[in-house]
Amino acid sequence: MAQFFADQVLNIQVLPQGRAGVSFLNWKIDPLPLAHRPGSDAKDFAGCGLYGICFDDQLIYIGSYLGTNRNGSNFEGDVVSQRWWTHIGAITSRGHKLHIAKSAIKILSDTLTENHPLVIGFRSSNDPTLLHKDNGNLGPIKRLLFAATKSQIFFNSNTDPQQVLRRFRFTYVRISPTSTDLTSAAIKAHIEHAEKSLIKSLAPVCNTTHVSRESIAVHVPCHEVERLLSEALRTS
Repeated sequence: MAQFFADQVLNIQVLPQGRAGVSFLNWKIDPLPLAHRPGSDAKDFAGCGLYGICFDDQLIYIGSYLGTNRNGSNFEGDVVSQRWWTHIGAITSRGHKLHIAKSAIKILSDTLTENHPLVIGFRSSNDPTLLHKDNGNLGPIKRLLFAATKSQIFFNSNTDPQQVLRRFRFTYVRISPTSTDLTSAAIKAHIEHAEKSLIKSLAPVCNTTHVSRESIAVHVPCHEVERLLSEALRTS
């Protein structure tokens, strides 16, 4: 198990202009070089397993990582550069590579108000085609709505992005290569089953797959996340 505050593994550079003319899509979120991360041990960020993301000490997202094997799983890779930066970009709705579905603006407008900064910002895009074009960081509607609830934090002109990162925490629980004799494909299936079961039972507010938009998230403090992830991997 490893646990990190987001500012220990990620860095944000504020760009002068936002993607597609949306002013707030201007946070360039990058993984810190390994030497600048806690412990500087690549093994802390590699390997298949589950992770949880907390904001202000509350679980908001559960995900899985399968290493670098496209067809199964392995004990290599870098979860920070392959997963975590994208989540922060979408959950804050500030990532400079963020793209959204064409239907998202209408859903946001219907759910929030026309005067909400998220709606105003997306409607102000000077290049809607670019805004909706896949750029490696999709913003699903549930993550956009979460960002909307934190607009005073994420969209305030005086916000320090590094302080925002400090409010996010990753808990990463992996399968040890010495603890299983399963095949790569079997480990993949095991992890994905554990992930699906947890998401369905806890309905984290920023998860989209395996949970409906109307589901009510279970209140889970960050100190409980390691136990829940570990139990799911042991029992699934």
